[in-house]
Amino acid sequence: MIALLIAAHAFGDFPLQNDWMQAKSRNSWVCTVHVAAYSLPFLALVMLAGLPWWAFVAIIGQHWLQDRFALHLRWMRLYKQTPPDKWPVGPLCMDQAWHVAFLGLVGSFVC
Repeated sequence: MIALLIAAHAFGDFPLQNDWMQAKSRNSWVCTVHVAAYSLPFLALVMLAGLPWWAFVAIIGQHWLQDRFALHLRWMRLYKQTPPDKWPVGPLCMDQAWHVAFLGLVGSFVC
């Protein structure tokens, strides 16, 4: 199941996100539209692979909160990680690390 969760995440967070949705951390409506699109592969897992509804809600909720409030950037500042001007892909790496870690946590309860 964890592999399916990661695949759903990758498809939902990249091919289903457009340039307009990049403003998701500055606007709740944009973030909601992004997460609605992001949720489609996970909805397929609910219907076809037996992903429990509670897991779907947890994944979608975590994704909205992290993206809307840019929690990965807050973590980078708090933990004094290399700033984006010195590590341009750092924010993307941190964003994906937090999302995938959460998927792993959820997936460990679903098996």
